[in-house]
Amino acid sequence: MEDFLHASRGTWMTRRAVHHLDHQDDEFADSNLIIEPFNGSDPAVATICTNLGINAAEAQGGARFWWESNLKQSARSDDHAAVLIDVPSATNPREGFLLRDKGYVEKQSVVSTYTFADDGVLTITTRYDTNVGIERCWFVTDNLRMRVSSVQCLDGVSMTTYCTEFRCPSDSDLVALREQAMSLQNNLDQAGVK
Repeated sequence: MEDFLHASRGTWMTRRAVHHLDHQDDEFADSNLIIEPFNGSDPAVATICTNLGINAAEAQGGARFWWESNLKQSARSDDHAAVLIDVPSATNPREGFLLRDKGYVEKQSVVSTYTFADDGVLTITTRYDTNVGIERCWFVTDNLRMRVSSVQCLDGVSMTTYCTEFRCPSDSDLVALREQAMSLQNNLDQAGVK
């Protein structure tokens, strides 16, 4: 999980389709997902582990997540954020528990289980009071991720979500690309290539 979170660091443009099976309604939206991993010394580890009755010494760090509009800049909001703590299995590094300060479906502290398949697909299962959420996430390339999820409620109403996520270049990435392009253009100019 630590490797997966570090590979996920940065800002992702998320293109999302949500299908509500109870009323055959679809939603489509784009947003930004910002992921910032941290190590086990982060104060959030002790706080969230204590709130959920978990020994903080078993945690390996985690990540902060923010969801933002990709159409307008705004300040980061706790209303659109979550903190996730990784508690790996002592016997199998490909499985463990994720502690969240608040869940995606019900806004309460929650413990999820996770497993990684042989092909690297991450599956997270979360059991809330009134529903179960299952999410799968995998990298297609270093800069492209896919996520699919489903929510099954006690009354049978369910929802599915499909997301394609594209890594957004950082400001330093853009500066480096500009410098490469300018250097290439200078080399072409010096060689007399038009």
